[in-house]
Amino acid sequence: MLLILLSVLFLSMLSRLIFSPLLVFIQKDLSLTGRQAGSLFLVITAGYSPGMLFSGFASSRLRHRGTIALSLVLVAAGTFIACLSQSYMQLSLGVWILGMGSGMYPPSGIASITTSISEEKAGKALAIHELGPALAFVMAPLLVVALYSSIGWRMILALIGLLNLGMAAFYRWYGIGGEGFGQPPHFSKIRAVVGKHELWYNFLLFCVALSSMQGLYSILPYYLITVKGLDPRGVNLLVGLSRITGILTLLASGYLVDRFGSRFVLILAFTVGGISTLFLVWAKGPLLELFVVLQPALLSAFFPAGLLALSRIGSPESQNVTIALVINFAVLFGNGIVPSLMGWLADAGAIEIGFLTLGGAMLVMVLSLYRNRAYGAY
Repeated sequence: MLLILLSVLFLSMLSRLIFSPLLVFIQKDLSLTGRQAGSLFLVITAGYSPGMLFSGFASSRLRHRGTIALSLVLVAAGTFIACLSQSYMQLSLGVWILGMGSGMYPPSGIASITTSISEEKAGKALAIHELGPALAFVMAPLLVVALYSSIGWRMILALIGLLNLGMAAFYRWYGIGGEGFGQPPHFSKIRAVVGKHELWYNFLLFCVALSSMQGLYSILPYYLITVKGLDPRGVNLLVGLSRITGILTLLASGYLVDRFGSRFVLILAFTVGGISTLFLVWAKGPLLELFVVLQPALLSAFFPAGLLALSRIGSPESQNVTIALVINFAVLFGNGIVPSLMGWLADAGAIEIGFLTLGGAMLVMVLSLYRNRAYGAY
């Protein structure tokens, strides 16, 4: 079950992340401004948010299993529309549908795991599951390096769409787990979890983590090519290889979370990530390449630790609602608003301000976690 869901999450994330290494080429082909290019990630998350909220209604009727298959079909449809687009508006429609399909997966996927795995093994199970995004971070730029010169950005998107359709059919007929029903986000269930201060603290942590891990990743190749003057092929290769460190971290993070707790892992992750993000602005040459590799090295450990703490808020029956609320709006901020603001800062010639702000925010979270000794104990 874990390997199948890992594969589903990998394809869902790859479909969203592929636009980062392709951004420079899409911008040139469709004559987009920096602001329009950066806003594509906001459009994706504008679909992701209602998709995640809708997932509760879908899983209450289709079970988690049917919802996961439906999410893959929607991702494939959005990817096909994007690859055929001839204008910014057509491209926006495609990535919005893609985002909606992608947003339907997390509540059902995580609930399928946490309801099937024992409490003492939950950290390890979520760490294995989170290898999906880590692998997608690596594969997206490497896929562009390998295929762009021969088939172009449109056929790369078409290929990813076909992979999503194939996985939807495979999971629908051969998938394991996901037989439970979800809970639609009724107002009473939302009110029950919104009143908990732990939810808001987790929301803040997820906002900073997603901004630094995925939001920054969305704009990093564009930044390294247009501001730092690096070669596009070399940048995509460097960014792809840098995410291998995240895979190695995830392999150990499940053990670290179960052994030392969520708080320790997050302090370590935010410390290394924050310092490295600051040096993406200040460093040059080989030192810059070193911090490109170090920046995501421990941040990927956030997600098993953060998801485990999040899953302990509220009753088990409302778990998918809790996850949907926090991840939904954190993704909207970190994966949508932050890259869009970065694009606006790029047009204004001040994109470095965004990197410095993110690095500083991570170090503030380190201080906050150090003082909040009760984190992860609820």
